[in-house]
Amino acid sequence: MAATATAVSAAEAERERLRALLHKQYRWLDYKWDLVFWITAAFVVGAAADITKLLFAGDWDFWTDWKDRQWWPIVSPFAFIIIPSALQYIQWLAWRFPTGATYTAVAMFLCSWVGRVFQWQGFVSYPLAFVWPATIIPAGIFLDWVLLKTKSFILTSILGGMVWAFVFWSSNYITLAPYLQPTQFMGHVMSVADVQGIQYLRSQTPEYLRLVENGTLRSFLDETQYVSLVFGATVAIAGYWIGQLIARYLAIWPIGRFIKRY
Repeated sequence: MAATATAVSAAEAERERLRALLHKQYRWLDYKWDLVFWITAAFVVGAAADITKLLFAGDWDFWTDWKDRQWWPIVSPFAFIIIPSALQYIQWLAWRFPTGATYTAVAMFLCSWVGRVFQWQGFVSYPLAFVWPATIIPAGIFLDWVLLKTKSFILTSILGGMVWAFVFWSSNYITLAPYLQPTQFMGHVMSVADVQGIQYLRSQTPEYLRLVENGTLRSFLDETQYVSLVFGATVAIAGYWIGQLIARYLAIWPIGRFIKRY
């Protein structure tokens, strides 16, 4: 009887505790704090993505005449996918949000345009038609969609990495196509982008000289662009895992290593 009475008392105490939690007045943080967090983080994320792009891609994704069909589809997807992959891992691990790549793409797009408009057009007087930044927003949406459907970073790296390279090229080719049109300049036939490279001087030593399509990719069915896209998809997979390593061992690991868990 004593044991039964004790069990009943414990059950009643548990019910009272749960009833108190049910009627407890909680304090919720206003959604404005979420807005402040995401807007503040956008500057850091966008700057990190833009700096990574400048370090790995550099001139290949800066000037219009460097956006060729040989190296631009190879170097740029690799440079662009690193930070979106890192943010994708962080947001998926923390909130199960498949929005990390899209969020990074939008933040980097805004940061890139601010720099091009106020620095290169405002101070250096280069036209935006010569220094326009590439966009990765469509590629970021597809990368997040692959993670949402597969829920696997391995499949996202393979399928999403390949889709990333092809969507990057196709979405930016619409903007680039007018500058690839042939024109006659000083007795030579060249593209509009090459004419821009000649007319707008850049501080490079020695003087600006670039060999276009100096390689052996034409040995593959004489199709430089498509071979570059396939190889760019391969290196994009490697860039995706570089971003994963950055997120796991430079962002997540220190939190669990140095902050006490309760």
